[in-house]
Amino acid sequence: MNTVNDNNISLWIQRFLDGETTCAEERELYAYFSREDIPEEVKPYRAMFGWYDSLASSANTTATPAAATSVSEKETPVRLPAFRPWQWISVAAMLALLLTVGFLFRPKSSMADIPEEYLAYQGSYIVRDGKKITDLRIVVPEILKTEQYIDDRINSVDEAIDINQAMIESMSSQLDMSNPAIREAVEAAFKD
Repeated sequence: MNTVNDNNISLWIQRFLDGETTCAEERELYAYFSREDIPEEVKPYRAMFGWYDSLASSANTTATPAAATSVSEKETPVRLPAFRPWQWISVAAMLALLLTVGFLFRPKSSMADIPEEYLAYQGSYIVRDGKKITDLRIVVPEILKTEQYIDDRINSVDEAIDINQAMIESMSSQLDMSNPAIREAVEAAFKD
């Protein structure tokens, strides 16, 4: 591709965003956006390319010459010492011993100390002071407390309905409820 100019900058930006540019092309883009006279339609990209340029320049200053040469040098492969069969058996026994001790003394998982009935609430959370809390030891008691509150409210509504029904029954014993107009008036009074 040719050099960056005002006519093809949109194409260069699109290639950069699609990840199709080489390092040399990216440096050319950084240099283009460091100029003062760029078209208005690409000025919003100036901050982004400036940021990328600062990353590239800081990476170049922190790289040491020794690190740069070690990447290009061919690394020697790691060789294991030649063991006799009885030595391999001792290595396997040592690994088995280490794994056994590791499993015996491994820390308990965080789910081990949570009661089994709480596990049904796995994935539940509460938000307290803007923080999402997923610890079931905190979440489940809050859920149970909320459920108890709702049950209490439903029971109080049920009791109020029962009181209204009792009042209707007592009124019906005192009034002539066989008259449809009286019956409708009594029921309408207690519906609200």
